Amino acid sequence: MTAAADEIDGTAQIGFDCVGGPPDGTGDILLYLPDIDFTGTVPAVQFPSLVDDGFELWRCFLPKSDRKTSFVELAGAVEDWLRKQIAQKRKVVLIGDGFGGLLALSMALRLGRALKGLVLVNPATGLAQKPWQSLGPLPVRPLAELLRGAPAVGGQATFNDGLGDLIVKAATGAAGFRSAALAARSGTLDFRLKAWLRDGWEAVSCELRRPANRSPFPATLLAVSKDDTLLPSRAEAQKLKPILEERCLTGRMEVKELDSRSHEPLASNLDLLKMLKESAIFAYKDPVSGYEFPSLEQLEDGSKDVERLASVVSPVFCSFDAASSSQRSFGLGGVPTPAEAGERPVLLVGNHQIAGLDLGPLVREFLVTRGVVARGLAYPGAMRRMRQQGPSQFQTFGAVSVSPRNIFKLLQQGEMVLLFPGGVKEALHGPGEDYKLFWPSKTDFVRVAARFNAVVVPFAGIGADDNVQVLANSRELRRKAEELLPFMARSQPKSGGLMPVSEALESGMSVPFMAPPLSLATQSSPGIGDRFYYSFGEPVDLKDVDPKDRSACDKAYADIRKAVEQEIEWLQQARLEDPFRDLLRRQLYERVAAIEPAARRIPQGPLEGKVVRTYANRAPSFPMEKLLPPQAADAGHADGDATEQSKK
Repeated sequence: MTAAADEIDGTAQIGFDCVGGPPDGTGDILLYLPDIDFTGTVPAVQFPSLVDDGFELWRCFLPKSDRKTSFVELAGAVEDWLRKQIAQKRKVVLIGDGFGGLLALSMALRLGRALKGLVLVNPATGLAQKPWQSLGPLPVRPLAELLRGAPAVGGQATFNDGLGDLIVKAATGAAGFRSAALAARSGTLDFRLKAWLRDGWEAVSCELRRPANRSPFPATLLAVSKDDTLLPSRAEAQKLKPILEERCLTGRMEVKELDSRSHEPLASNLDLLKMLKESAIFAYKDPVSGYEFPSLEQLEDGSKDVERLASVVSPVFCSFDAASSSQRSFGLGGVPTPAEAGERPVLLVGNHQIAGLDLGPLVREFLVTRGVVARGLAYPGAMRRMRQQGPSQFQTFGAVSVSPRNIFKLLQQGEMVLLFPGGVKEALHGPGEDYKLFWPSKTDFVRVAARFNAVVVPFAGIGADDNVQVLANSRELRRKAEELLPFMARSQPKSGGLMPVSEALESGMSVPFMAPPLSLATQSSPGIGDRFYYSFGEPVDLKDVDPKDRSACDKAYADIRKAVEQEIEWLQQARLEDPFRDLLRRQLYERVAAIEPAARRIPQGPLEGKVVRTYANRAPSFPMEKLLPPQAADAGHADGDATEQSKK
């Protein structure tokens, strides 16, 4: 199982040495790619525990005197070896250390998710600082001469001069210069700084220019020394992190800061095995199937954040009630849960409001009053930004990135799913586009929902758009710039998904320029502190819709969209009857009502019977019994418009 490195026609051959592992070849393969010395001996202290745990551990190496093998040849040999293992259905995790991190990154760009995992330890990828440039201006030959006197791992310095002895100890110990010392003693450091680090980064940087969706990465662990005294590894990790996150699936990218000053932390008593086992490579939980219902403590913590907003906008919730004259009643009792729908999925489909401000109160209301999580499908970019700040409330309360795969799995599991087909285009709309739907023309979410006999509940929300003024957005400014400067015009982006369940998968993101309104909200006019209103319409059962019948799916899609528009229209008319839409009146009422704090008891679900205390009393709203049903109100409004036109 061991391949040695030798020379054929004067060219050094790259070797792959099996350190150990199960004899039957059943364990996952760990391939260690060394730092600039490329002997693979520096982290030997880690090898026994990895082998004892059942991993088949290999290391790649070259003769220490090799000064002929280029980065391209090295990368080609490693890729060929990896492809042979993958062809035999073996699962491979790459561990790249220092320069080996650059080489491992190159392999991940070529092989992607054919690899099981990627571990980068203080990778010398040249993003924050190019090591060949930082060492280049220094006299490399004297530096190499200094390092030639450095001891091998565990050895003693041989300088006769006491000061030189101290310098070598500092370089080999604190700074982690052992790999460079091994390379320098054989005279290869000059060559490898240029032919490996410099040329390697040039090759990798070209590959990084490809679109991220063309080079998806496996689960990745980026380990970095907090106080690396040789290279700015921490700054390197900060620049490398977004590149990796863009290519990894949700939750499959992790950055771990090591409490170390060494550039070679694997040569210390660091527990690499534990770090691997706890990483997303081996301890990953699928955000869809591995989701765990939030605890009461998590719900209370999240509710505190939502309550800060809710205390200003005082959300009102309505849902379908066939027995009411207005066919609506306050609360979410008219929205069936998956259990009430016969263990079938429930898909909530509605409009998105500016900056996603509507999400928090909506998700909390379902948790507290119905005991169910509405699993939101969020814009992938927003999920990545949230992960950069640590575990987010998005993930705690069930959100996953919007994608055909995720909506399929959620519906397959019989979940309650929250979908905004207009996606980021509605959440970051332009001026004059309040409450306008930007839904994709295709009906794919209806087809996949019909496949699982889902119940679709159309709903609408208003209020968030009235709390801000959208002055312009980046897409509009770009269009105006292109009119003035045609050379700035860009080609249209291609579709981001084969099944565009959301506009978020079909278009890029524009950033709105917003300002607060000039006045406070009143009963008849929008403004700062305008109230949030939500209305859930009559459920649409798709059990009799054939997902292969395109005309039936098109009709269901059109009906659902029309229902959402009717709910928006109804809410806009209904709130004119709400005396507590007025911010000052509502705040005065609720401050008095808050003297006796509200406590909501969760009626069902995993937290049944638990009490949520971070929930204030709300002012009453419009007189529901005096309102027309949404369809009738919509028809009446249309008739009124026609009458006005005839008068003109």
